[in-house]
Amino acid sequence: MNTPSARPRRQFWLDLARVVAVVSITLNHAVNRSYDNYYYQQAEFQSIALWDSAFKAVITVFSHIGVPLFLMISGALLLEKKMEDTNDLKRFYRHNLLGLLITTEIWYFIMYFFMVFLDPATDILSGGPLLVLGGLVQTMLFQNQTTMASMWYMPMIMSLYTTIPFAIIVKNKLPAKALLLPMALVFVNFMVIPAFNVVQDTYGSWNFYTALREYNLCSVYYLYVFAGWAVSHGLLDKLSTRVLGLLAGLCFTVACVWQLWLYSTPVNHLLMEPSPSILITTTFVFALLRRIAPRFERWQKPITYTAKIAFGIYFVHILIMSGMYWYLDLAVLARPLRVALYEIVSFGGSVILIRLLAKIPLCKKYLFLIKD
Repeated sequence: MNTPSARPRRQFWLDLARVVAVVSITLNHAVNRSYDNYYYQQAEFQSIALWDSAFKAVITVFSHIGVPLFLMISGALLLEKKMEDTNDLKRFYRHNLLGLLITTEIWYFIMYFFMVFLDPATDILSGGPLLVLGGLVQTMLFQNQTTMASMWYMPMIMSLYTTIPFAIIVKNKLPAKALLLPMALVFVNFMVIPAFNVVQDTYGSWNFYTALREYNLCSVYYLYVFAGWAVSHGLLDKLSTRVLGLLAGLCFTVACVWQLWLYSTPVNHLLMEPSPSILITTTFVFALLRRIAPRFERWQKPITYTAKIAFGIYFVHILIMSGMYWYLDLAVLARPLRVALYEIVSFGGSVILIRLLAKIPLCKKYLFLIKD
């Protein structure tokens, strides 16, 4: 275990978790371009075979554990940082938040013009250069953004990185049980109650609302940050590997069955990060990856390399996949084949492109945030 003041060394189990996470995220964008996953869920469920909907549910649920895994990795690493004075705070912001902001702005710039020139649904150029420039400024200032939908993650993670130093202080100065009340309130209000309301919506019954708001309490994503830290410090260590695997598999199966049932209803709901089933499933998966990582050490070199470029893959794959979606007619393929094609081409293409561009030091450091 690293001490807070020591320079952290790479932990292979976290690299394995990063690879699983980035595969999950890229699959999310592949399945969303192959199926109706946000709208017309019930109509598609009724028009395709049950096995096809089951495949869609399995890939969709798996694709929603990627962001939680990345948040848990952040919790396992960042909550171990030293945070005792102003210098520690400045160091944290300089080494963690500043680089993230620079890389985000670079990708906002790239993705803005990618959308302007290549997205058939975007008609900004017809408004003239002032409109184009104004749209760019708004995008880079986080206002009325024209960018890829996947970039929602960046303002969220930067907001967390802004407040994590204070979470570190709370974690270091108070016992773990002191976090139970705020985390329980967040869990109930922003995971349990919405899940209850989804079921109520299906039957046209009343919904339960609370005056508590997330911005008055704590980001729901902190549940994943603290869960990741707890797992890295031995939460669930008393369970055998077999039991961990069974629990992870059971929770994943329950989530898939629930998602499949939701497809058959008119509510158009996806089990995403603010969902108890995703939180519980990902926690068991994260603990399981920690336990079984030594079994994958024979593939340590490709896994570690993929983990190092995972952030770059997150940015690049969506450009490749969107170009395929806009300009290739893949409707002739069965939906599962479309998912596979989107995933293989965008993921593989990202690895190749990053490997080439990372030879340029500035690209390696600022475009992909690759650290040795």
